[in-house]
Amino acid sequence: MNPKRYFGLALVLIAVVAALGLDYAGRDHYPRRYTVDFASGTSLSETGERQVDQIAAIMARQPAYDAVVIGHTGTRGDPEANQALGLDRAEAVAQTLRDAGIATDRLETHSMGGAEPLEQRGGEGERGYQRRLSRAEVRLNP
Repeated sequence: MNPKRYFGLALVLIAVVAALGLDYAGRDHYPRRYTVDFASGTSLSETGERQVDQIAAIMARQPAYDAVVIGHTGTRGDPEANQALGLDRAEAVAQTLRDAGIATDRLETHSMGGAEPLEQRGGEGERGYQRRLSRAEVRLNP
């Protein structure tokens, strides 16, 4: 075979690999689980607002993605009230996503209340720990 042909084949191969790489780079390769923080009650923290904006952007680019939003609370207090607050938190996140243009039929909400607390970190005070439990988990499903 002619050396020019090898060079041509090499260029074609490089073009194919580059095209595949660009296709991969153009897709959303994000984690599929996000934690949204709350300031208190059902009010998102500033970080939580940015997290929901990021989730909305991903869902806008990926119309096949649906989201399951699960609200969590601290472990103190009445379990039924915590269950209700967890659902209110999940609904607050879902409403923010709807406000960003995500269709309602792509969103599902649930509450865990205080039933699935995070592990307490070594040296973490009880107040800080309980505050960290105020969250919603968003799972994106393709």
